[in-house]
Amino acid sequence: MRLPRLPWLTPVRFDQILAAVMLVLAELQVLLLGSGSRQWQVAVSAALVTGGIALRRQHPFLVGVGTQSVLVATQYLQLSDFAGPVTVGWFCALYALSVWTTLPAFVVGIAWFVASDMVPSVSTGDPQSIWNFTAVVALVMLFVRVIVTSRDRRLALAQRERDLAAREAVIDERARIARELHDVIAHHVSTMVVQAGAERRLLGPSQSETTEVLGTIENVGRSALAEMRRMVTILRQGRTEGLAPQPTLADVPLLVEQMQRAGLAVELRESGTAAELPVGLELSAYRIIQEALTNALKYAGEEAHVLVSIAHDTDGLELVVEDDGRGAVDPSSGGHGLVGMRERVAMYGGRLEAGRQAGGGFGVRVCLPTR
Repeated sequence: MRLPRLPWLTPVRFDQILAAVMLVLAELQVLLLGSGSRQWQVAVSAALVTGGIALRRQHPFLVGVGTQSVLVATQYLQLSDFAGPVTVGWFCALYALSVWTTLPAFVVGIAWFVASDMVPSVSTGDPQSIWNFTAVVALVMLFVRVIVTSRDRRLALAQRERDLAAREAVIDERARIARELHDVIAHHVSTMVVQAGAERRLLGPSQSETTEVLGTIENVGRSALAEMRRMVTILRQGRTEGLAPQPTLADVPLLVEQMQRAGLAVELRESGTAAELPVGLELSAYRIIQEALTNALKYAGEEAHVLVSIAHDTDGLELVVEDDGRGAVDPSSGGHGLVGMRERVAMYGGRLEAGRQAGGGFGVRVCLPTR
């Protein structure tokens, strides 16, 4: 069972709450169990130790050394009688000193810990028990620092690898979009070139200026097509993509049928009056639906039902793909399926919302402006 996330409960806020709780418990212990003329001194010492928890992340060296100093200086006050909250404060201080300090500060801090523990015990004539305790605690502090430092190093490396993979995914997706849009743009430019050439041939000698303008349009168009072919040749190096026509929204029913044959229960709903849209926008809309259905097929589970909604409006196109699955993996938490959606939506200045739904399942909502 996954615990709910509390955005307001930051690590610093958690330390502050823990410090407040330990401080109250420590003062209650002193009030109920303490006696004698030194009760107020015990209360102040306990407050310093437990209150330091709130500052241990911002000032780990000062809290670690200060807490140890307070405990050593007040050992004759019998703080061990109030060991619960005071011990928690001491552990938190030593952890901060071990983990969140620089190496020189840690060396100084652990040296002070050993010295402050051992020097007072020399006057008692029986330092052996204190030495054993001090040695164990010092070794534990060293062990914790090594383990946490190694873990942090691995986490930082993993984060860099994730960032690199995300950047590579964006680059790959943009190259894929460029390859797909090449066919769309090439078709339009080719139409312009053909029409300009046909019109130029129909003009008479008296319309030389118009003929020259149309000839310029034809030459520039042919040059643009040549440059686009060079660009797409570079983008397609090492790719095995065919030259089939790029899909549009009219191909979504066939996509739904393919997903149904793959075992996914999909329902398609379309509303509004379908207007003529830019071919590139229709291609992006199709790819978004395709990726959302692929995610549902992977993660939603065998019993899931998926609703695909396409709403046409005068100002935009709304796409919604929602499932009621209970898949253990959130598509937004791994992989780069949503990267392509974001890139395509951003290309047309649209809006994308994707995430788990309150009633269960995963939903993708996209708005693409058509004006």
